[in-house]
Amino acid sequence: MKLKKFSMILLVMLIFVSATFAADGDYKIPEVVKDITVNEDGSVHITEKIVYDIEGSVNGVYRDIPLSGKQSVRNISVKTPGYYNTLEVQRSTNSTLLRVWLYEDMAKTRKTENAKVEVTYDYIIRKGVKVYNDIAEMQYMTWGGKWDSKVEHMESNIHIPGNKNDIEYWNNPEDKVVSSQWTSEDTLTTKLENIDAHTTFEQRLLMPKKYIKNTTFAQVIHIDAKQRIEEDQRKYKEEHDQQNSINIIAWTILGVLLLIPFGIYGFFGREPKIEYNAEYEYDLPTDATPLQVNYLINGNVGVITNDAMYATILDLINRKYFKIVANDAENTIIRQTNKDTGDLKEYELSLIDFLSSFAQDGDISIGYVGKRSHHQQFQNFSTKWYKQAREETSSTWRKQYFDDKGSNLLLYCGIMFWVLFIITAIGITFKLIPTYLAIVALVSMFVFMFGAVLLFVVPNTVPGRWTPEGKEFHDKWKNFEKYIKDYSLINERPPSSIQVWGKYLIYASALGCADQVTKNMKEYFKSIDIVEDSLNDSSAVSFAYYNGFSHVESSFNTISQSESDSSGSIGSSGSGGFGGGGGGTF
Repeated sequence: MKLKKFSMILLVMLIFVSATFAADGDYKIPEVVKDITVNEDGSVHITEKIVYDIEGSVNGVYRDIPLSGKQSVRNISVKTPGYYNTLEVQRSTNSTLLRVWLYEDMAKTRKTENAKVEVTYDYIIRKGVKVYNDIAEMQYMTWGGKWDSKVEHMESNIHIPGNKNDIEYWNNPEDKVVSSQWTSEDTLTTKLENIDAHTTFEQRLLMPKKYIKNTTFAQVIHIDAKQRIEEDQRKYKEEHDQQNSINIIAWTILGVLLLIPFGIYGFFGREPKIEYNAEYEYDLPTDATPLQVNYLINGNVGVITNDAMYATILDLINRKYFKIVANDAENTIIRQTNKDTGDLKEYELSLIDFLSSFAQDGDISIGYVGKRSHHQQFQNFSTKWYKQAREETSSTWRKQYFDDKGSNLLLYCGIMFWVLFIITAIGITFKLIPTYLAIVALVSMFVFMFGAVLLFVVPNTVPGRWTPEGKEFHDKWKNFEKYIKDYSLINERPPSSIQVWGKYLIYASALGCADQVTKNMKEYFKSIDIVEDSLNDSSAVSFAYYNGFSHVESSFNTISQSESDSSGSIGSSGSGGFGGGGGGTF
């Protein structure tokens, strides 16, 4: 836990420090080879071979792919020749995170240690290419600024759906480019050497719009863009040439300022030592409610997530406040029972009332709640529900388990960075800063802005720390989570009954791992040839077994998403229309 917290804060802070101040990480990247194929439908097929020279023992590697607007990542696969892997995909509205767990043995018990591992990521990005009235553009961040390691050698091969005639392209910046030339009629090969850590490299290419024969997976923007892009590139080069004159004093000042969060971690973020050292928990480790477990364990301490709502629904079904009328691959239908609700909490009653408002002849179709509910209606309900849920969690109880002094100080540090950003921005805007300091001020402004944003979103478990009692509580529940997510352990020591499986599923939902635990449950039931009629002994098991979770998540996600899409625009040089991001080891 210590290493994970330290690595996280190290990644956040080093993103703003130059290579001069960057500390050695636990991996190096000697080589990267990328193939970027622009398809005729506007999608882009990307294959990235990244060689990691790993020092010490790691769980695996990760790749973070930023997204904007309607961009999405599809058809993801990973290859690790000579090593075994497990791919974990985490999607959000603005990025897709690929975590590749690496193992040296087929049983996946030995971590990768002191090895050179070749990892090939293969995926398709939709809505990356832009099609204007006069031109088609691929603006791709070939290498993002969130890598802690420098790259010794990188080669990118851009394959276009036509020939090189009438193609215009730029490398932003040109500093590290060794060569960039057409190696065939449709392939542009660019080679770079010694790309520093936290350095971006963008490739921008204009092609005849006829190359994109249909725009199914492209962004269509109805403006003339060629001249504006060319002018943007000219300005970018001028600005970049000026920025090359930035002196070391600016980085020294930033480096000193960025040491503050490390000091906060050093004084307040280190976890207490406790006697508890079990590897797994094979039963519910405490009598905490699913809401309390979600409040303390799943993400930021003190933040209730959507998983708490899903767990509450399952808990109400399991406690017979709802009965399952029908449950299959297509939909789940429930009906409120006559069971007395007098002992229920306000947040439980609100959820019952919300679901029951969609009943037709008493039946509540989970799969169609999202289609019948309006976005604002759901927002009003969820705001009320989360307020009620928070009222059920005692702040005194939280303080008993978690010391948030460090997280509060890190928040104040973020506020300080934000104030410095505003002061610098005002100085630049009103030209109060001498000309010879203009570039230093510009860099400082962006450093303070992004630093403030990152410090605001850092999980509070990084700078904060558990009390000894809280540390034991946390570790026990995390060990229980490891047990229910590990099929080999389930197979070795399965839950004692269908009813126990039901309880485990409720807490799995609160912990955010219901899908994986459901998969383990199905696999175990298959191995023992369980009679499906016995699944009805637990409503929670029956609900999960027949895809009830997916119906709830799909329905609630539908109504929680925004009803409007963002409009497209011309990207600025160096911004990267898509791609970039970062990665490393964990």
